[in-house]
Amino acid sequence: MQARVVFARFSFSAAALAAALAVVPAQAGPRRADLFALPAAVALTGLPKAPIGQPMNDLGVEAEAPPLVAVTAAGLRVEPGAPDDLDLAWNLLPETQRALALALEDWTSAPGGARDASRRAMRAKLAAAYAARQFEPFWTDANGWREGAASAVSRLRAASEDGLDLRGYALPAADAGAPSVADELALSEAVATYAHQARGGRLQPERLSHLIGAKTWLPDPAEAVAQVASAGYRAGETLQDFNPPHYGYQQLREKLAELRGRRAGLPEAQERFAAVEAGASQTDALPPAKAKRRRMETLGGPSTSALEAEILANMERWRWLPRDMGDERIEVNIPDFELAVIRNNMVAHRARVIVGKEETPTPIFSNAMKEIIVNPSWYVPQSIIQKEWHGGVGAGYQVSYRNGQMVVRQPPGEKNALGRIKFVFPNDYAVYMHDTPSRGLFAQSHRAFSHGCMRVDQPFALAEAVLGPGSGWSQERVKKLVGPSERYINLSKPLPVHIVYFTAYVDDAGRLVQRPDLYGYSARVRKALGLGG
Repeated sequence: MQARVVFARFSFSAAALAAALAVVPAQAGPRRADLFALPAAVALTGLPKAPIGQPMNDLGVEAEAPPLVAVTAAGLRVEPGAPDDLDLAWNLLPETQRALALALEDWTSAPGGARDASRRAMRAKLAAAYAARQFEPFWTDANGWREGAASAVSRLRAASEDGLDLRGYALPAADAGAPSVADELALSEAVATYAHQARGGRLQPERLSHLIGAKTWLPDPAEAVAQVASAGYRAGETLQDFNPPHYGYQQLREKLAELRGRRAGLPEAQERFAAVEAGASQTDALPPAKAKRRRMETLGGPSTSALEAEILANMERWRWLPRDMGDERIEVNIPDFELAVIRNNMVAHRARVIVGKEETPTPIFSNAMKEIIVNPSWYVPQSIIQKEWHGGVGAGYQVSYRNGQMVVRQPPGEKNALGRIKFVFPNDYAVYMHDTPSRGLFAQSHRAFSHGCMRVDQPFALAEAVLGPGSGWSQERVKKLVGPSERYINLSKPLPVHIVYFTAYVDDAGRLVQRPDLYGYSARVRKALGLGG
C-alpha cells in the first residue's frame, strides 16, 4: 500500500512506464496478468486494451514520474494497493531505489517539516528530483558513500564560518559506517539548505524596507544538490562557492574567524585581532555623542558578541549584490558617505557624497549609468511641492500643469538645486547623483541631508572618472559645456552602479571599520537572523 502512495505522489511519466513494459519481447508467451486480469500497474477504464509491448505514450498522460495509476476519461487517479510481482515498474527498480521511494513518503510528511512551510516545500522539490531520476541516490551507491559525500559534509559542518545556521539539520557521518536512506535524505536537505542560505534565502530584503531594491538569486534546491553531488571530491568547494565571491565579503569572513579565534583564546588570533579592535573604533562618521557609545559597544566584554553580530549582518548584505558586479563600476556606500569608481577591480576615484536624511533615505539597488547631463533642469518632486512648499512656488521657477497637476521646473543655472551636472541611471526610485550649490556641507563628517538623491563632491572630476581614460573627456572639456541649456554626454557603454549599505567593512590597511546604522537596516537584519536587534 505504501509503495503505491509513493508512486502516486512522485509519479512516473507514461512514456517511462511504456518503456519499462516494452522490455518484454513481443513474441513472449502470455503472462499471468494477460490470462487473468489487467496488470496491477495500470487499469485502463473505458479504453481498448493496448497490445503487449506496444508503447503507451499515446495516452497523452503528462506526469513527471510513473505512479500506479488508473487512466479514466477524467484523467489520472491513484489506484491503491500493495505492490505485487506483476507491478513491473516497481520491480524494475533496484532494492536501494525502492527503499528510497518508500522513505520519501514519510520524509515529506514528517512532523518537523510540516511545521515549516519553506522546509516542506524544499523537501517536496527534492522528492520530485529523486522521482525524476528513478529514485537513484545522489550520495550513495551499492558500495556505500560516493566520493563527494565526505567533502560535502565537511563543508556543512563548517557552515558557521560563513555565518550560516544549520543547527536544525542532522548531518550524517559520511566517513564512517554504511549509509542509510535517512542519511541520504539528510545530506541532500542540508546541502540544499546551505545553498539557499548562502545565496541570501534566510530573509527577503524588500520586506525590511520598500526602499531596498536589492534582489537575491536563489538556487533551485534540486539543481544545487545535483551540482554539488556531481563535483566529486570538490563537492565541499562547490558548495562553498554558493557564498558571495566578492573580496569585501571574504575580508569580513576573515575578520569573523579572527574574532572567534580571539574569543576562543587561540594565540595566533590574539595578535591579529589587535588591528580589528583598533579599526572597530574608527567611527569618525558618527556624531560625537554616538561615537563614544559605539566605541564602548565594540571594545571588550560583551561587545565581542555585538561586533560578531554586526559582521554577520554585513556578510548577509553582501548576498544581496549581483555575483558579478562588473570590473568597472560605481559603488556608493551610504553609511560611509563615500563613492568609489572602480576599474579593473581597483579604486580609480573616490568622492564624498551627501545621502538621504533618516526620514528620506537613499534607496539601495543596482543599475547602470547611461548618460551625464551638463546644465540640468530640476523638476521638483511632488513630495517637496506638497509637504515642504505646501503648494507655493518661489521666484526663479517655471510652473506648468500636466493632467491637472502642477509641474515645477527650475531652469539650468548656478543656483539650480542639481548644480551644474547630473549623473543619470534608470531606477524605480527617481534618484540620481548630482552637483550641488551647497558645497560647504561636504566638510561635515555626518552627511545625511538630501531627500534621497546623492550629491557628489568634485562632480567634474567624477565625470572624467566615469567617462574613463581614452574617452577624450577630461574634466576641463566637460566644464566647457557649462551654459544656459542642457547638454548630454552618452557613456560609451553602461557603467554598473551599486548603492550599498555596509556598516562594517575592511579598509585598505586591513582594519575593520564600523559606520553608523543610519537607517536602522543593520539592526533589522540582525533581528531577522536571530542575532539581536
